[in-house]
Amino acid sequence: MDIFDLDERLGSLENRLSCEELNSLPYPDFGLMKCARIKIYPIGRIRGCSMKCKFCSVKGGVRFGSPEYLFGMVDWLVKTRGAKSFFIVDDRSEEDTTGTLQFFEMIAEKYGSRLYFTVQMRLLAVKNIMLMDIMKKAGVEAACLGLESPIEEELKAMRKGITAQKMVELVRAWRCYFKVHGMFIFGYPVDGQEDIISTRQKIKRFKEFIKKTHLDFVQILLPVPFPGTELFAELRKENRLFPLSIAPWNKYDGNFILFKPGGSIKLRDLQSANMKIMSWFYSPFSLYKLIYRTLAFPIDYLVRGWNPWYEDWGREVIKSIGHSIVTRWKETRESDTHIETLEKHQ
Repeated sequence: MDIFDLDERLGSLENRLSCEELNSLPYPDFGLMKCARIKIYPIGRIRGCSMKCKFCSVKGGVRFGSPEYLFGMVDWLVKTRGAKSFFIVDDRSEEDTTGTLQFFEMIAEKYGSRLYFTVQMRLLAVKNIMLMDIMKKAGVEAACLGLESPIEEELKAMRKGITAQKMVELVRAWRCYFKVHGMFIFGYPVDGQEDIISTRQKIKRFKEFIKKTHLDFVQILLPVPFPGTELFAELRKENRLFPLSIAPWNKYDGNFILFKPGGSIKLRDLQSANMKIMSWFYSPFSLYKLIYRTLAFPIDYLVRGWNPWYEDWGREVIKSIGHSIVTRWKETRESDTHIETLEKHQ
């Protein structure tokens, strides 16, 4: 089966689990992962998404299991595996705001803030103060937000329905409650106008946006035209998709170019752009800053107190670890021959 046949099949899938069926699913048996040392447990209860982003493969009507089902899963994992940290994999936990409120109320009542949660939500959810407060009370530490791009033309092409300036305001509001993990897509195709802004200028715009929002974590990927998405259909119509023979499925992870760039954009420039931004954010200087923050603790504690010092120190710890991870990613990519294969094809 080629990629085009798969796209047609995905477009016709209708057999989706109902809410009742979601509640009847067994809890995940992480004990089957014999060699894995799991520290953060993925859990969830919501399927689908009501948004219409062109690049996203999460489609269909929203269905959700009950908050009691998700609470039971957490309770079971705490008792059977001593779990403390959880990542709620629902793409938008606020799709069922009432249920999400009930879930975190149950967590807060039984566990207080002894457990740790990371959530994924839409930016506008921060306006629900009641939801933010109960999440904070229940131990939510970080929120993953799909920011995608600081470039207005790309936001419109994605059909995000928000402006870059509005995103800056909302991210700052989120950071009053939690650490924020910003997720981006670099080099999104814009109706053949991708080279109106150079790759170098786009990198600069991304860095400026990250500075304005003071993001705690950054993840920047390249566009992935998954079969079944509007992005896939548009690129297929324009005959820009690379065939699976030279861009196989193992390249569909957001780290490799999968279609012909528009205009005069060079393959190598686009391929390396996201790593350039992440290498800048997760800078090797973070290690020196971490050492400085540690040594300066006595004075900083007396001047500013524990919380400001700990927040700054923790940010440098994250960036130091991130630098190590990004360095390994860069080494893996540099040893890959994907870009040479694409250049020969072109």
